Amino acid sequence: MQRFFKYIIYLLTLTILLLYICDFAYTQIYLKSNSRNKLQYILKAKNNDFDVVFLGSSRVANHINTHLFDSLSNKKTINLGVEGAGLNDNLLQLKLLIANNHISNVFLQIDSNFEYDKPSNISISEAMPFIKNKIINNHLNKYFSNFKKLKYIPFYRYAINDPKIGFREVFFSIISKKPRTNPSIGFTPKTGNKRPLIDGSLPNSIGSRNIILDEIINICHKNNIQLVLFSSPYCSKTKNLNYINKLKVNIPSLIDLTKNYDDSLFYNCEHLNSKGANIFTINLYNATKEKI
Repeated sequence: MQRFFKYIIYLLTLTILLLYICDFAYTQIYLKSNSRNKLQYILKAKNNDFDVVFLGSSRVANHINTHLFDSLSNKKTINLGVEGAGLNDNLLQLKLLIANNHISNVFLQIDSNFEYDKPSNISISEAMPFIKNKIINNHLNKYFSNFKKLKYIPFYRYAINDPKIGFREVFFSIISKKPRTNPSIGFTPKTGNKRPLIDGSLPNSIGSRNIILDEIINICHKNNIQLVLFSSPYCSKTKNLNYINKLKVNIPSLIDLTKNYDDSLFYNCEHLNSKGANIFTINLYNATKEKI
């Protein structure tokens, strides 16, 4: 029996040791490898002077052609839109970016994301390897009931987020596999049209405010950053488009570019195709050129 307990203790010790080793190895790989997503790019960005930073979800990543906007504006721009990101994630991006860089203008996508203030795609998975970063730590600790487990239990954060930051992504980082989108550019065009376009829908009602948007506004004000709020197009089949009018009541400065786009310019009801993105980029520039 004594030998059995010694064997169990040996296995537990070995397991814990391996977890610490794996945790350390994964973290070092993410810290030192080339950037494979936009959060990693932001963490590595130092002493840049960005004229325009675009923040939002895939409705920014797929809609704003940075090369085209650069040529129109003669500005240095970057598209940091991320599929699935919400305003909370955009706030984290902004905090990290201004810590080591200078920004003149932030263009922030506002639509149905106005109804949400909790973290989503970036915070839930992509930020986990960097949870000991002071800014990330302070931003996330109030949102996760298991935050202490994520921070202190070795390898726990990697195990529960394996599809996004597990072995496959670590392996790609080791071999320096290039991501589909260059994070330093950020534009991810969609090709063609999905037919038929499936009806989308905006919310039936609208909240009175969004505390995360309020924080973004305050941070921009404190750092002398001009904040431009805009809405991207939806296809004609989208229900409750009147939501945007309600949004403009809450946010009078909102630039509404949601209408007057032919359905042939859409990949699906919420996302423009590459041709539509180019037209939208030009329209966004024309609507804001006097501001920047």
